[in-house]
Amino acid sequence: MIISDEPVDTTAVCSKNPLYDLIYSVPGKAGINTDYSGKFPFLFTEINRKRESEAMVALQKQLKDGEEIPSRSFHADWIILIVIASAILYATLSAFYGRLFREVKKFLLFRGIGDPALRDTGALFNWQSTLINLISFFNIALFSYFAAEYYDIIPDRLPGFVFWLISFAIIVAGITSRHIICYLTGKISYGEEIFDEYLVTVYHSYRFMGLILFILTILLSYTSFFPPKLLFVSGFAVTGLFYLMRVLRLFFIFVKRNTSILYLILYLCALEFLPVLILLKYLTGLF
Repeated sequence: MIISDEPVDTTAVCSKNPLYDLIYSVPGKAGINTDYSGKFPFLFTEINRKRESEAMVALQKQLKDGEEIPSRSFHADWIILIVIASAILYATLSAFYGRLFREVKKFLLFRGIGDPALRDTGALFNWQSTLINLISFFNIALFSYFAAEYYDIIPDRLPGFVFWLISFAIIVAGITSRHIICYLTGKISYGEEIFDEYLVTVYHSYRFMGLILFILTILLSYTSFFPPKLLFVSGFAVTGLFYLMRVLRLFFIFVKRNTSILYLILYLCALEFLPVLILLKYLTGLF
């Protein structure tokens, strides 16, 4: 065995890193360009953003000012309940329709004046007539609420259902007071037959009017075929027409029975025209 005196090299030798010659740029260091705005994909994104902005500006120039969508004031839950209840009651009294439409025909054509059947006030208070009257008052009050809501004459703090109840109470009170006045006037003036026939005419006019207003409220609530203003004008026209025809029918009743026209004029001024003028004066002050 030969032992050498030369020192042994124990240095560890490593191979050269192949990435040693690459130069890395450190962001923020002086002299190094970090602006990439003119390079892909920044340039591509900027071009697309500019095109979208130009297209939006061109589209906005073609647009017109839109109209605010009105609030759906006629779709409250309590309105649906009243409409459904009225429809069910009308359907339940389907056997009553034949007589109802015959009465409408007589009313519109001014027939049956002096007919004893039209002087039977007891027929106004059987169960069918009572239900028809109740439905009619419901629908007239509901149309009144719709009109008040549309023309914005309901106080802000008053709920719609409460306003409808108030309208219903006013209608019932007005018709009840007219019934009492006609009854007392007939008793005092010994003209019971005249005022009994007129009283039946009053109830018939409210029934016919209630049915038409019921159709108008359905059109207002669940359709958009006609503008609301047209439907309200139609409702007001129907109300005025039935009122005038009722007054004319009373005139013909007086003429057929050879009653003094002066007496008729006094009655009309005191019990027909004066309340209407007071109501119109009040409503005119609201607008």
